Amino acid sequence: MKAFILEKIARRINSYKFVKRALRVDENLILMQFDNEKYYFDLTKGKGDIYIDIDYPLVKKFKAPFDIVLEKKFTKSEIVEAKAFERILTITVRSKNRFKEEIVKIRFEFTGRYTNAIILDKEDMIIESLRHITENISSRVVKPGVKLPLLEKREIKEEVFEIDDLVKYTEELFAKKYNERLNQKKSSLLNKIEKKLNELRRKLDSLESEEKLIEKSQKYKKYADVAMANLHLIKPYQKVLKTHDFEGEELEIPLPPLKNINQIGNYYYRLSKKAKKKAENLHIEKKHLTQRLEFLENYKKLILKAKNLSDLKTYSIPKKEKKEDENVAKFYFDDYMILVGKNESGNIKLLKSSSANDLWVHIKNRPGAHVIVKNNKLSLNDDIIKKAAQMAVAFSGQEEGEVDYTKRKFVKVKEGAKVEYGKYNTIKVRL
Repeated sequence: MKAFILEKIARRINSYKFVKRALRVDENLILMQFDNEKYYFDLTKGKGDIYIDIDYPLVKKFKAPFDIVLEKKFTKSEIVEAKAFERILTITVRSKNRFKEEIVKIRFEFTGRYTNAIILDKEDMIIESLRHITENISSRVVKPGVKLPLLEKREIKEEVFEIDDLVKYTEELFAKKYNERLNQKKSSLLNKIEKKLNELRRKLDSLESEEKLIEKSQKYKKYADVAMANLHLIKPYQKVLKTHDFEGEELEIPLPPLKNINQIGNYYYRLSKKAKKKAENLHIEKKHLTQRLEFLENYKKLILKAKNLSDLKTYSIPKKEKKEDENVAKFYFDDYMILVGKNESGNIKLLKSSSANDLWVHIKNRPGAHVIVKNNKLSLNDDIIKKAAQMAVAFSGQEEGEVDYTKRKFVKVKEGAKVEYGKYNTIKVRL
């Protein structure tokens, strides 16, 4: 945050009369509406700035002590003064309620890693702060009940330039920084997905063919039969048995380090059985890996199409995925959990485990992922329905489409993940 811009903003705030509302709209973003203009104070450490009249959604309702004090003291308050000093902006207001009138201040400190928003009384005693700074972190303590220590005066060295339109300047600054953050977040998520995709591709490529597995099964059975017939020829510590098979062909059988060499038959019979079973189930394993690849490719597309940080937060990959959740993806939107079947097994699991009032969502007349919104309320808002519908489209490999949704109790399972349903609504969405 440049000091000379902060002075311009302070002069602009002094032209207003009231604070209509004050609240936190994102982790590090505070909205204060002065008369009819919205000011967004970005308190990201080392990247703080102020934006005027941008369009920013309320990410969630914040309920920390700082947020309660911020709304209570500043919403519907009268502006007394806004003052800028170096990279610090202090806004003083007269707060009124039925019981008393008081003078309170909010001090925005754009000071690198100690960037903060601090609420003070008229004597500069700290009421609350966005970030508490204890004795362990800094010699300048910032916490409730403490008088705020002054910062040492510093020489500000910065390039000063003309700004014809302050609102337009902050809008362009926000758009640039927001797009940078959006692209960084996208890149981070896409890198994680690409790692998982590469791992799955390696697994798929390393699968032995059915022919090779059957050949291996037959070879191990032959080793077992011939070794058992020639046990008397095996000497202690011998590593290879050189003999002939039942057709008179020369045969070398590797001898495993067994405590009892009489178990060599069982050892190779087990390997033979394992290879045979692997050959029989190879199509299942291939299908499972292919479905997981398909899910991740669709996941990748969903992230690429994301238009804001709020969407990317919903699509964030969990740090550690539990084994029981490997066929079901979990996402969070507002206060809702959205579950998506990654494959047929995941779809079946969702249908079995979902509750009667959960919302079931599926792309219309196409095969695809089943989506469940966990719900214990009577109704759901349009935003959560749209978000779930977009996921149903994305994880069905489409970019747009019609999506049916209804309560889980109206969905009847016919076989596996095949269903029929009634009392449904339809919504058309695109990514």
